[in-house]
Amino acid sequence: MNARRPLLSLLAVLLAPLSAAQFIGNSSLSMPAAETRVGDLYFSGTMLRIEGRLDGSVIAAAQSVNISGPVTRNLFLAAQSVDMSGAVAGDIIALCATLNVSGRVGGAIRAGAGTVYINGAVGQDVLAGCANLAVTRNAEVRGDLAVGCRSLEIAGTVRGDIKATADRVVISGSIDGDVDVIVGQELKLTPDARVYGNLRYRSTKRLDLGNPDGVFGNVEYVQLPAPKDIEEMKELRPRPSVLIAFLLPFTILAVLGALAFAFIIIGVWKYVLNEALNRSIQHWGRTLGFGSVAFLIGPMSILLSFALIVTIPTGLVALAAYLVFMYVAKVLAGMFTGKLLFRLFGAPETSLWLAAPVGIVIVYGLCAIPFAGWILWLFALAFGFGIIAELVGMSRAA
Repeated sequence: MNARRPLLSLLAVLLAPLSAAQFIGNSSLSMPAAETRVGDLYFSGTMLRIEGRLDGSVIAAAQSVNISGPVTRNLFLAAQSVDMSGAVAGDIIALCATLNVSGRVGGAIRAGAGTVYINGAVGQDVLAGCANLAVTRNAEVRGDLAVGCRSLEIAGTVRGDIKATADRVVISGSIDGDVDVIVGQELKLTPDARVYGNLRYRSTKRLDLGNPDGVFGNVEYVQLPAPKDIEEMKELRPRPSVLIAFLLPFTILAVLGALAFAFIIIGVWKYVLNEALNRSIQHWGRTLGFGSVAFLIGPMSILLSFALIVTIPTGLVALAAYLVFMYVAKVLAGMFTGKLLFRLFGAPETSLWLAAPVGIVIVYGLCAIPFAGWILWLFALAFGFGIIAELVGMSRAA
């Protein structure tokens, strides 16, 4: 029994949060101010109201969420409207139409909302994507403010930096850090505005700041290209050349033709091909060596035939045969690649019907790479000729 007690104690500690969690699926839930609950609260319904104390987190999906009591951990909310006037020790992560924070948040705020009002104190950063965001006069954000919105109004205090993209920015409060904004139409500093860091704004035009003396650091303007300039730059984008556009359909047809040819020879000589590919993989150095020799001897023999005028007809036949062997060699190289890849990934017995198309598409794609493709093409042909030599050797042994 004594040996079991530590294990039972450990299980009790691990399962305590789960046993304390509360799953509620009613249409509404209201916790009165005198009530205290321990454990995370999971709620799905229409209305959630917490006036009492919750020692845990809130995970809720509702039409309306109103929290005026203390929550010792985090809020994870998806709602139409969220009103937080209590105290949250952790973070607020919310997706909603309206988020109103008038209480105290010990952590950060992460919000995707239509409108965000910060009327209280936020201990860390605020990251929001919304239509409108307002930091009211009595509010304080102790971290940074990173926002993408249509309208941004800061009347309170931000202890960190501000990074924002907005159509309209109005600052009438105090900012201890730097301000870096991309502005569409308006950037206004009222007479009460104080920016103790640097102000850097980017816009298509220089804006009237109203009170640039409220910036204690440097003011920098960076001009963005106008819509007309952007349209002109679009005209300078590289377009596919006529040659590429002309050759692309033929490249696709070449891949489809190689696949069709591969399926035909697999259907006729499946077992022989499979054996030759296995031998080529096992002795890949020998395959590459014999294939390179055969690949080089072919053109030399053809040139010699053309040099001797009497043997020109033989040279023409040899040239036609060599071109056919080049096509076959590239297809066999694709089969070799597919077989090798499946073997490397732990499937050595994969059927050729699956390995061949995978390898052929890869080989043809690699050979189409600009500049480096021709080197890969040479390697593919060398392996392909080596596999042909392996097939010839197997036929003689039989």
